[in-house]
Amino acid sequence: MLLWLGLALLAVAALLVLLPVYLALSWHSDPAKPSTVRLRVFGGLAPAIKVYDSTAKSTKQKPAQKPRKRQRKPFGRRWKPHGDILAEALSMIGKLRDAVRFDALHLNAEIGLGDPAETGQLYGQLCPLIYTTGGRVTVLPNFETSCLRGSALARLHFTLLGLIWPFVRFGWRLFGPGK
Repeated sequence: MLLWLGLALLAVAALLVLLPVYLALSWHSDPAKPSTVRLRVFGGLAPAIKVYDSTAKSTKQKPAQKPRKRQRKPFGRRWKPHGDILAEALSMIGKLRDAVRFDALHLNAEIGLGDPAETGQLYGQLCPLIYTTGGRVTVLPNFETSCLRGSALARLHFTLLGLIWPFVRFGWRLFGPGK
């Protein structure tokens, strides 16, 4: 009996890792509209799991925090990432990006930083993302005031194995045999 239970749990774990996970995100800057994150596992066959809902009220009250003393950083040598770590990290990010597939992407936003020069720089840095996402993305720069308004909807899917494997490869290449 225990053997069959173990095999059943192993089969469920294998299905969870191998079948796609569907993720739906919606965000609105208007507080009256809900922002949500929903997750569907087992290839979308399971009912949606509400991960986050902005309309849900939290019943927990945060305890009062004591003010912390600011610790001074010691002078001297600071840790700088090694070239191999940066190269492997960039490779891992590329593999993670390849593992996630966007089903739909809709973004309508207005951004402003208060300073026209900084807003222009930010918009210029966002342009490659705006025009290469393949979704309906509209970002309008506001050169007058600082703001972030709009709404976004994204539906994507991935497999957990596709997300875990780049991390395993990253660790192996940095800390595996011969390193």
